[in-house]
Amino acid sequence: MSIGQIVLPAVGAVVLVAGLVLRSRSQAKPGTIVAIAGVLILALGLLASISRTSTSEATHHDPELAVGNCVTAKDYRAAQIGKIPPASCADHAAVYELAASVTNGATCPDGKLKDAAYFVLTDGKHSLCFAPNVQVGDCYSMQADVNQITPVDCAAKTDNGVTVQIGGRFDGTTDTSKCAMPAGATVTPQPARVVCWQPVTPS
Repeated sequence: MSIGQIVLPAVGAVVLVAGLVLRSRSQAKPGTIVAIAGVLILALGLLASISRTSTSEATHHDPELAVGNCVTAKDYRAAQIGKIPPASCADHAAVYELAASVTNGATCPDGKLKDAAYFVLTDGKHSLCFAPNVQVGDCYSMQADVNQITPVDCAAKTDNGVTVQIGGRFDGTTDTSKCAMPAGATVTPQPARVVCWQPVTPS
């Protein structure tokens, strides 16, 4: 709590009491003026306190993502920039790792925003660039018209999109030759990572 939140209500209460005292001593007009001033000061103090509390609560409930934080597929799909909670990168559902946060049309670390190697969320002014946080052997559903992936059972049939499996993940490098199918690899320079994607035909 700030000093202003304490002082304003206190001053208002004192002025209000002083006004009431003056009124009780048959000084109606001066007392009324002082009392009104006290009420106004007291109200301003209360409003400041409420405003500060509301701001604090909003900050508490809207955590900001930091580079390196991961988010789940569900929270990514919600696409509410500024309201995406971080998740443990070890969580199977946390398939996106924040690589960069840019503003005013700036690009992701690969020099692109549209058609970037990253999964990008944008509201026009602020963009989040996510690297795939996927695990070797796991499968994901991908849709051509939607820039997102969803963890799925490798044997499951999907109504939309295709199922892909991670054939390899190499951190600290951008060398796609490490993948059995280099043409099916994605590369992110930050963090330096090569992901080898391979199609799966569910049985």
